[in-house]
Amino acid sequence: MPSTSAEVYTQQANPAFEAALATCTAERDAAFFTRHLRPGMRVLDAGCGPGTITLGLAQLVAPGSTVGIDRQVALIERARALGATRAQANLRFAVADLYGLPFADQSFDAAFSNGVLMHLAEPVRALAQVRRVLRPGGIIGIRDPDFGAALYAPMTPRLQCWLELRVRVRQYNGGDPFLGRHHRRLLLDAGFVDVEAGASIDSAGTPATIQRHAAFLKSQLVGLARTAMAQAWMDPAQVDETLAEIDAWMQRPDAFAATTWCEAVGRVRE
Repeated sequence: MPSTSAEVYTQQANPAFEAALATCTAERDAAFFTRHLRPGMRVLDAGCGPGTITLGLAQLVAPGSTVGIDRQVALIERARALGATRAQANLRFAVADLYGLPFADQSFDAAFSNGVLMHLAEPVRALAQVRRVLRPGGIIGIRDPDFGAALYAPMTPRLQCWLELRVRVRQYNGGDPFLGRHHRRLLLDAGFVDVEAGASIDSAGTPATIQRHAAFLKSQLVGLARTAMAQAWMDPAQVDETLAEIDAWMQRPDAFAATTWCEAVGRVRE
């Protein structure tokens, strides 16, 4: 496994995956967290991607401010363009790294992170940085899928290989595809208190949702395949065969998928 200095974001510069991320919303993907928000709060979205969730958070806390950060310059530019089109005055975006947040201590009332920690080699170190910039009594919400609780039917040998590849690549690149089940421990280890955890299910069982999920799987494969081919775990022909298998699965009238998203909140001690 690479060291932290060589930590790799599997979906770096993957336009197809970024387009899938742009369908996320605060209403759907941060519901467990948004009930803790109030107008006037200052919120940090740590790993904001294209900014669609950040925009929803900003609307909920206005006139309080919301800052979205991501280490990918292209995603921050995309998020800034989105914010400009919505004329959301209390919203801004910045390029920053979770391991070294460029904010003073106790700068925020709340922080959120969606689908980020699973990619990190040192999630507790990142969470400790978030705790530093939260005020006493401030709240954090984290959310990640757990690949050990993903359902697919009907299953085929090639789809099974694809699911195993997702795990192998994430682990090789320094992440943990089973991190979600450990959210409570991670928050406690980072110094948070009053930690509570739960889960939600993103399921696909209609033609429209199956099509959306298949598109997401294919966008994932684009990024994963770079590592898989570099390590000789797949060749281009096998990538094409896997894409075709996902398309075939999508056409099945009995296709079904369910992804478990683990969610947790914690507070900074007063």
